[in-house]
Amino acid sequence: MLIRQTVDMSGVGTSDFRAVGELAGRGLAATTSLIRDTHVAIADRAFTLSGPAAKPVHVAHDVISRSVYATVGGGLRVAGALAGAVAAKRSASAPSSVVVGALNGAWGDRLVQWSSPLALSMSLRHDDRDLDVDRDALAEAYPDATGDVAFFVHGLCETDASWRLGARDNYGDARSTHGERLRSECGLTPVYVRYNTGRHVCDNGDDLAELIGRVVGEWPAPITRLTLIGHSMGGLVIRAACHRAVAEERPWLPLVKRTVYLGSPHLGAPLEVAVTRVGVALDKLPETKALADALASRSVGIKDLREGDIRPLLETAVHYYIGATIGRRNDTVAARVIGDALVPWASASGTGKRRRLALDVDRGRHLGGLNHFDLLNHPRVYEVLKTWLSE
Repeated sequence: MLIRQTVDMSGVGTSDFRAVGELAGRGLAATTSLIRDTHVAIADRAFTLSGPAAKPVHVAHDVISRSVYATVGGGLRVAGALAGAVAAKRSASAPSSVVVGALNGAWGDRLVQWSSPLALSMSLRHDDRDLDVDRDALAEAYPDATGDVAFFVHGLCETDASWRLGARDNYGDARSTHGERLRSECGLTPVYVRYNTGRHVCDNGDDLAELIGRVVGEWPAPITRLTLIGHSMGGLVIRAACHRAVAEERPWLPLVKRTVYLGSPHLGAPLEVAVTRVGVALDKLPETKALADALASRSVGIKDLREGDIRPLLETAVHYYIGATIGRRNDTVAARVIGDALVPWASASGTGKRRRLALDVDRGRHLGGLNHFDLLNHPRVYEVLKTWLSE
């Protein structure tokens, strides 16, 4: 499915164009290695079948082909770095949030290992920039701050800018979000979180627990209630943060009165299960092992979606959930298998055959005819949120 998003973000310096170029060069070189390994494996099988007489040709073939692939891979690395340097000189704007979010979702754990400047960290965001978590900065950013605060936590391969998806088409305002409308109509103060979705869900949960504690401690008004709203993986990160808060008896935990899950894969994502099975199958043959290795290089954040989350729900909060399906009904084979194109209805509602989550059916809502990304900023979704969160 092709999702078009035109929102860009600032706050990433021109040096990051060099990083993008270097990363692209590394990716192209890795692709060259993948082709090389597949080529060599196929050639090995062919030469083996040809018998001992083909041994001299086999040796020569391997020496030449490996040399050629090494030269091409090195050249692509250099080309990527040069392209990044040129882009950095020609433009002072930041890479699209779509690109940065996608890179972190796909290889975020690797970006951390490589000390890449593109590796995102858990941060509070305001006007597309990182916001210092101190009382003066928060008071300046939120001059009308209330004690009713809602944290918005995005999903896999997304950033805080993803909450504006479709805003111009749906509302005629490119910056309109669920949070901004809840501020004007329900009195909630929305705060947005950005994080590296390629890291383990539990690690991001630990960081979110820490961030919430800092915000609560520095908030310019006494906080009376916290609402945690997560899209897709964001819902699992919220659950992980609450689990950490319970274990460590964090002082902000009693303030969490409500959580809202928008298409969160509580019971896992079938697509990740399928990719895992395909990778196992490809790994059995030398000709396709390189493809299996490429699939296995996906981030640990993606792999965490295989089983969803087995942690219990926070007992002291009221839990709401919205699940979408491409079709109009949620009791069809398509709803069970495809769901909203990424998360099936059973996983979003916690109503699987083998596992069930104690989500109250009276606090859940099925929205037919929508896809996974519509949950970020669609009018039908907002009307449900408004009804729940204005109570």
